[in-house]
Amino acid sequence: MRLTRLWLLSLALAAALVTSPASGQDLEPRFLSPAPVGMNFGVLAYGYSSGNVLLDQSLPLEGVTARIHGVTAAYVRSLGIFGRSAQVAVALPTAHATWSGRVAGVDSSTTRVGLGDPLVSLSMNLYGAPALEPADYASYRPRTLVGVTVKMRVPVGQYDDSKFFNLGSNRWSFSPRLGVARYIGKFTLEGYGAAWFFTTNSNFFGGSRVSQSPIYALQAHASYTHRPGLWAAVSIGQSLGGSLVVDGVDNEQSQRNNRVGVTAAIPISGRHSVKLAYTSGFSTRAGADFDTVVAAWQVRW
Repeated sequence: MRLTRLWLLSLALAAALVTSPASGQDLEPRFLSPAPVGMNFGVLAYGYSSGNVLLDQSLPLEGVTARIHGVTAAYVRSLGIFGRSAQVAVALPTAHATWSGRVAGVDSSTTRVGLGDPLVSLSMNLYGAPALEPADYASYRPRTLVGVTVKMRVPVGQYDDSKFFNLGSNRWSFSPRLGVARYIGKFTLEGYGAAWFFTTNSNFFGGSRVSQSPIYALQAHASYTHRPGLWAAVSIGQSLGGSLVVDGVDNEQSQRNNRVGVTAAIPISGRHSVKLAYTSGFSTRAGADFDTVVAAWQVRW
């Protein structure tokens, strides 16, 4: 019975690491950059992630890997709140994900294709970025910015309680984030702290209850802007926490991931641009050790 429970905990951990929002895997430079009030952005992004899911070596579950092809459509609207620059965003992800591994020495794999959990977010600059109309924004030069973001993952993605691995999480997730950015000539230095909080999944595999402790993340970014719209950034981040409790049994294994990344934005025309990003883990004690490549097209109006 104890071994069965540990198997369940391990597989639950693998599923949660791969499908949970962010999980400290994302590195997002320039999230505080303001935009003129009334500006709209449409984004279509393709991402590919692959790597290992590191589990307790004493368990009869080996070589757990995942490959995820994802396409995300997003809409962003810039607005003013209490005279401060703000943005609201909605993102709808779809994915083709394959998990592979050996259970008690037997090779096994499973694939899911469908809708993930949508993400809704609200960002607001608290200091240094007033809400500006396009005519005034053209002459605006930021110096120091302080801002917050609140994200919410809505549990409507593909989910089947008869399966361990799913694209949806069947639980609500919330993330507050506080960041600071300093503009020095063409360079921008940023740092922020964030956390993810999760509600309980009361209908995990076979009707089990799964809860998860918060995941905490710290990130730092340095970017260089060659000209408006053309910039590149290097990033580093660390996340920890996120241990799971299944039916009252704590697996006592927290995630701990350190990641590095590079990002580049390239304008194509006055309204169109592309963004390329690559992130990789350089130290992972437990959790998802993924390499991720993202290519995104953006149009503004």
